[in-house]
Amino acid sequence: MSKNVSKPVSTRGKLGLSLFFLCFFAMGCLFVVLILREFSQAAGQRFWKRVPCTIAASEIQERGGESPCVFAVSYRYDYGGQRYGSSTYKRGYSASSKYYTAQGLVQRYPVGQATVCYVDPRNPAQAVLKRDSLLLGLGALFPLIFVAIGAGGTYFIWRKSPPEEARPIARAARPKKGLGKPAMAGVCVLFAIVGGAMLYPLGIRPIARTVDARSWAATPCKVLRAEVRSHSDNDGTTYSVDILYEYAFNGRTYKCDRYDFIGGSSSGYERKARVVEQYQSAAQPICYVNPKNPSEAVLKRGFHAKLLLALLPLPFLLIGIGGMINVLRGKKAGTHGTGTLDVSASAPARQTLSSWRPGDGGPAVLAPKFSPRAKLIGSIIIAVFWNGIVSLFIADASRYSLIFLLPFIAVGIGLTGLVIRQFLALFNPRPTLHLSSQTIPLGGAAELRWSFSGRTGRIRELTVTLRGVERATYRRGTDTCTDESPFYEMELYRTINSAEVASGQVGFILPNDTMHSFSAENNKIIWRLDMRGEIEKWPDVKESFEIEVAPAA
Repeated sequence: MSKNVSKPVSTRGKLGLSLFFLCFFAMGCLFVVLILREFSQAAGQRFWKRVPCTIAASEIQERGGESPCVFAVSYRYDYGGQRYGSSTYKRGYSASSKYYTAQGLVQRYPVGQATVCYVDPRNPAQAVLKRDSLLLGLGALFPLIFVAIGAGGTYFIWRKSPPEEARPIARAARPKKGLGKPAMAGVCVLFAIVGGAMLYPLGIRPIARTVDARSWAATPCKVLRAEVRSHSDNDGTTYSVDILYEYAFNGRTYKCDRYDFIGGSSSGYERKARVVEQYQSAAQPICYVNPKNPSEAVLKRGFHAKLLLALLPLPFLLIGIGGMINVLRGKKAGTHGTGTLDVSASAPARQTLSSWRPGDGGPAVLAPKFSPRAKLIGSIIIAVFWNGIVSLFIADASRYSLIFLLPFIAVGIGLTGLVIRQFLALFNPRPTLHLSSQTIPLGGAAELRWSFSGRTGRIRELTVTLRGVERATYRRGTDTCTDESPFYEMELYRTINSAEVASGQVGFILPNDTMHSFSAENNKIIWRLDMRGEIEKWPDVKESFEIEVAPAA
């Protein structure tokens, strides 16, 4: 067995890591405070008085800059027997980056329309047409993830570990330590909420609008302005297509500058320049007008690569939902996690190895470390995340050469194939394993029984193998590496008989001159039973079941 080459982290190293995690904690707290301050002001507007008002002026004023279109509005209202006037649409509103956004406001608040405004009773001269949304309070959940990472990282760095000799050796004899089910459920809820909040604006809404726009009326339009707009910040310069066009519908003239339903900006000037040049040189370009609201139009209405941005929130959502399902299942089953022995209710309580005697413990039902459903969810998360990122570079192929992207595309295709494979594996026969004892000593004997549910006739050959594996974690420079090396392997059973595949049993004796199950900070000894069923032209049945091996009695 290899030696533990990892050294404990020094006090200086702990201080450095603590500073790193405290930066996460401080930034998260700062953003939480800023968001909650905005939320408190939005909540305060719920106590403002709802007062009738009349729109006196409503128009679009164009100017330069990042937000060139201003919705200029003024309205009159009476409060406390006095006449007041205001020109505030919404607290914090200064201008709109898109013409169609400002035009939508003009359509909503035309001159002469009677509507309602909200007046601050402490200062009646202050009023707004639209109150701030309370949903911005949900934004505080995202920086809470950074707060949790910072606080949790700092805690685990300084948490005192028990002496090595005081730790129980067998994993089944000790409860798992960690965040605990309530904290784990809270983290999963955070991921699910963040993923769900991002999914609507990035995915559901643009895709729904794209589908709806298929029935919009194709209408000739005139390009008034076409240019590539640049946006600079600390991360560099990004670009967006800015095309203002005019069209006539039902006898009225409208203006709009919506190019597609995604919007936003990205790197890659050349591709945007080609789009602008195409509309500058077009003799009679076509836009698509919403017949229900003619002020709404779009130039590009079909599905395109930018809609793949909808995939980015899915990992957050799937991790959150999958984690909550896992926590609820564990709570219902009363287990400490996957990969441990699921002992029946009639079996005696688990004991530490120091008090273990031959014959202690009852039969156990072995649970696989990862269920087929968990494998499928994991592969989906990885594939969606990888292909979502790669798709952004593919959409910007003018900057990143296709030859350079080919290896990444190949990996994405392979991950997609893995998802398909794991999906097909859901329909494989499922094995159930019964072990005669929940803990087996070195030199001791045990009996293994198995049975399959499902179409076992599809399995051409079944193999059951007992393996002992050493897992070592060590530092290599600044990297942490984990290696596994098998130190024992014995084929317990092999059959091609369909009846023996469906159900069978085998007895075995553990060698006395090897290592028992062991778990330390950097080294583990793992014993497992590997079951493989070969299926022709279909994913094979591959399951691993960990068992606990005690020292010789």
